[in-house]
Amino acid sequence: MSIKTVLPSLFLLLPLAAQADWYQAEGSAPLSLGTEAARQQALEQALADALLQAGASLTTVQSVTNGALSSQQLDIAARGELMDYVILDERRSQGHLKLTLRADIWPNDNVQPQCAGRYRPGLTLSSFPLLRPEQGRIGQIFELGTAVTARLAQHLTPDVNLMTQLPHQLLTDTRLPRSPGLRQGSDVLVQKQQSRLLLSGVIDDISMDEGNWVKWRFTDMPRQFGLSVTLEDSLTGERLLQQHYQTISPWSFSKHTKVKVHEQGFWQSAYGQSADKLLQRIARDVTNAQSCMKAIGHILQQSEEGILMDLGRQAGIQPGDRFTLIHRRQLQPGYYSETSSTSQFVVQQSHTDYSLLTPADGIARQISITPGDMLTSVK
Repeated sequence: MSIKTVLPSLFLLLPLAAQADWYQAEGSAPLSLGTEAARQQALEQALADALLQAGASLTTVQSVTNGALSSQQLDIAARGELMDYVILDERRSQGHLKLTLRADIWPNDNVQPQCAGRYRPGLTLSSFPLLRPEQGRIGQIFELGTAVTARLAQHLTPDVNLMTQLPHQLLTDTRLPRSPGLRQGSDVLVQKQQSRLLLSGVIDDISMDEGNWVKWRFTDMPRQFGLSVTLEDSLTGERLLQQHYQTISPWSFSKHTKVKVHEQGFWQSAYGQSADKLLQRIARDVTNAQSCMKAIGHILQQSEEGILMDLGRQAGIQPGDRFTLIHRRQLQPGYYSETSSTSQFVVQQSHTDYSLLTPADGIARQISITPGDMLTSVK
């Protein structure tokens, strides 16, 4: 028996608690994916909308009951717990399966509010290559990685301090014993490009069924779009985000058409729109992953006027912000000894890419700065 027929009868037997809130939402998906796949995608879309209505945060994985969705398919953390849902209506229209549901969401006081700091660490975006270039043969979309990277950069720009976009990929250097490992070029990112975060990834699935000429003539063939991304703090080696994203959508082009992935026609197609929604979700996840970070700046020099730091307005630093000193000494490549001070320094002037700080107390005035020392924000 289907979920549609079972759940309404179950809900007739369950009294509603006073604190439970109901949210109604809709979802749709193309029937060319197949009935079950379309129903699954429409259900996910509707549940996501219901959770967003309840004040969800697009950061972590939220499991859904009744086995309708796996924990990997819906990366939403709501300010409430999704207890159950009722599908009120399911219909087919213009090649799409559309459904309307009502979701029962209970308050959850354990969910922590999102960080809303001003700090915007510099980010370098590494190019996303095709893991299996042979999958790009249909459509001749071998440049999809370049196009996807450029599109993701557009979505990141409003909320992320995107400083550099590399034309090549940076990979984890597994030869280093430190876990999770440093990335090749991380020192360059930090010291020369003033970029703290590294966002890298790979497009690992654009497969589709070859099919016969009948399928290609009368249906839009479904095609996968999957990519894995990693967001890493190149100062510490910490991975702030490591996630695989996957979707499937109709490929509306003919089998032998050479598709121009850099042009709007591709991104306005069903497949392009589906991929673009995934990239928008990645951009949101990256923005959220960096939102709770403390600012860490390198000291450029110390003079009678104060301390010159390599973070400024571009990184969200403003006059009045307070920092503490970190003494950092390299023990060997990739390993450091750090000692924190309780004395504080306050930002007096903030320019585009640097700031001037002065001691906030008597102890800070007596501290001597040594090469390699850094400043970290006080929250």
